[in-house]
Amino acid sequence: MDILSTSVPAFTPPMNTPETKFSLNSDDPAIALRADLPKPDFLLLGGAKCGTTSFAAYLPAHPQVAPWEVKEPNYWSWRKPTTEQYQSLFTNIAAVPRPTAQQKIAGDYSTSSIIHPMVPRRVYASLPRIKLIAMLRNPIDRAYSHFIMSQRSGLESEQSFDAIVRREIEQVPDLLAAHRRGFQNPAGSIESCCQDENGNTLSFSIHNKSWTQRPLKLDIDLQSFYYTSYVFRSIYCDQMERWLTLFPREQVLIMQSEKFFRDPAKYMEQSADFLGLGHHDFASDDVMQRHYAGSASGDWAPPEKYPPMEKSTRKLLAEFFAPYNKKLFELIGERYRWK
Repeated sequence: MDILSTSVPAFTPPMNTPETKFSLNSDDPAIALRADLPKPDFLLLGGAKCGTTSFAAYLPAHPQVAPWEVKEPNYWSWRKPTTEQYQSLFTNIAAVPRPTAQQKIAGDYSTSSIIHPMVPRRVYASLPRIKLIAMLRNPIDRAYSHFIMSQRSGLESEQSFDAIVRREIEQVPDLLAAHRRGFQNPAGSIESCCQDENGNTLSFSIHNKSWTQRPLKLDIDLQSFYYTSYVFRSIYCDQMERWLTLFPREQVLIMQSEKFFRDPAKYMEQSADFLGLGHHDFASDDVMQRHYAGSASGDWAPPEKYPPMEKSTRKLLAEFFAPYNKKLFELIGERYRWK
């Protein structure tokens, strides 16, 4: 089978209606927030390897933003902390749309939020008016950057990037369709997001020499797949469609990562304005000055250069991502100049 032969579903506008929001509300008591404890004022959704670490380093330089204690608590996806532990990370019990000079806001920077299919429903049930920020990078570059990070961490030693890409492309359509069905099912569960249309459990390939298959049944399985998923995590249209089904577009700030990388101070100021904060000169702030100076103080270092990607792999990915990118641009009303 031609690995590029699978067609991409036609674009359909998000179902952002009161009826849809009600039917997709998630009243899971295990993840509902307590009304008497602080809550996040915003979520940085991700994606991974799209500049989110830099964003999380820069934003608390603003005097109205509290420094984070745990950058990625992953509460809404993997439920790592308890509800009380999670809410102890924040500052305000009630939402503060425009904090005064003496007030601070605090947020959640978990990159698993953008990709996990049930997170939009879980967040909407507790925080329907929360402000959301997404960062999107050229999917080819994001995928390769993610692979290099995994390789340098010792997670990828048995298969090449090209081989992994080709294997993952074969598995993408079924899992995309499963995520879509599970998200749209009013009684949806993580199991329903990982099954084919007949209720059979899907699996993914572990990147060892024998391509061992691991079934997708629980959150821990999905977490393991996302951790070394290079192609699937770079398909943004379905991720953003889930969020924009429940949250109005004006409640979501979407930034192109390449523009952020070129002029981070400009986009941090845009983010501060979106969050209702007063003006702050990020360009002259110490944290950004250390970044620009190449870490003369030793607490920041530019990333090492990557070995070049095979031209045939880049061509394959460009052809694969093109229809998904087109769908994304129609969804967000903006076109990025991704090469």
